[in-house]
Amino acid sequence: MRSHFALLFAAVTALVSSVNAAPSKIQKRKLEVQAHRGGLGIRPESTLWAFAYSMEIGVDVLEMDMVFTKDGVPVVWHEHSILEAKCLDTAPGAKYVGQLIANLTLAQVKTLDCGSKLLPAYPQSKRIPGAKIPTLEEVLDLVDCYGDRKVKINLETKLDPLEPAETLPVEKYINDIVPILIRRKFDKRTTIQSFDWRTIIAIKKKWPHMQTVALLDDTTITEDDGRGRGYYPWLGGIDLKKDFKGDYIAAAKSIGASVLSPIHGITSATSVNNPAYKPFVTKRLVDKTHKNKMELIPWTVDDESTIEKLILDGVDAIISNYPERVIYVGRKLGYSPGNGGRKQKLSCLKKAGGVWA
Repeated sequence: MRSHFALLFAAVTALVSSVNAAPSKIQKRKLEVQAHRGGLGIRPESTLWAFAYSMEIGVDVLEMDMVFTKDGVPVVWHEHSILEAKCLDTAPGAKYVGQLIANLTLAQVKTLDCGSKLLPAYPQSKRIPGAKIPTLEEVLDLVDCYGDRKVKINLETKLDPLEPAETLPVEKYINDIVPILIRRKFDKRTTIQSFDWRTIIAIKKKWPHMQTVALLDDTTITEDDGRGRGYYPWLGGIDLKKDFKGDYIAAAKSIGASVLSPIHGITSATSVNNPAYKPFVTKRLVDKTHKNKMELIPWTVDDESTIEKLILDGVDAIISNYPERVIYVGRKLGYSPGNGGRKQKLSCLKKAGGVWA
């Protein structure tokens, strides 16, 4: 009897000990947070002010786009041209707004004020009059100055295979970006993404260690993207129907992409709460992507209900104009989003242009 009691006591003690120890061993699942164009819902897009704020709130990844100026300098900007809705001319007599960046020198681009205007769709953003379009190197300088060794870069080569005259040649994007990242020791913390798969195919071949991301939406994986001038023009020579029977996951894997990054929904409705919403990203798509040893990262998700739906579908990260919403929803669901954040360092923003109000 005493021996049985001793064994029972030992078993109960071991069970209690294991239960008490369990919480410390449980690791919350990591959810990567990417700030789309630096978080254009909260700061002027693609400016150093946006990237600084996103680091301050603790995003994991600064998502950005890159185009080359006429004199061959990579600048961080979403469009091929300077949109009137986003920027103002400030140089006397200058009319740079409306022009292609490929037709402007860096000096001309730097005269633009891209912080005074607010986009109507993003009323919560903050005006920073005088904010400048930064060069890629200035963004890297900012990250170094903040001392944020955890934050990563997701850099899109902004090209349109059907409008080659709008940018410098594709070879410039293939050959000139990665050497900058290597020289600055950012290559191992940067992913190169593109809808134009020519760049990620060539970059992966030339620098196998670089991580590439296959961007897509419902138009770029169709035989004709709607402009009637090409057969799968975005896929870098891949005939999706003939070569992969329409399987764009297999196609992305075949070019060495480590991430599939699709649009989250394919109608004008952007929220799962809207009956017209039609998801592109589903749990089935996430699971199939994971079975192919790739991550799935949807864009661009701003609605909290939709963010929650995608997290529960199992996506690896979310690209958002409002990264703080992703952090909030992720924490609510018991995930570990973001990296904790940084204190603001105004001294790091010397080249940003504009004044913090």
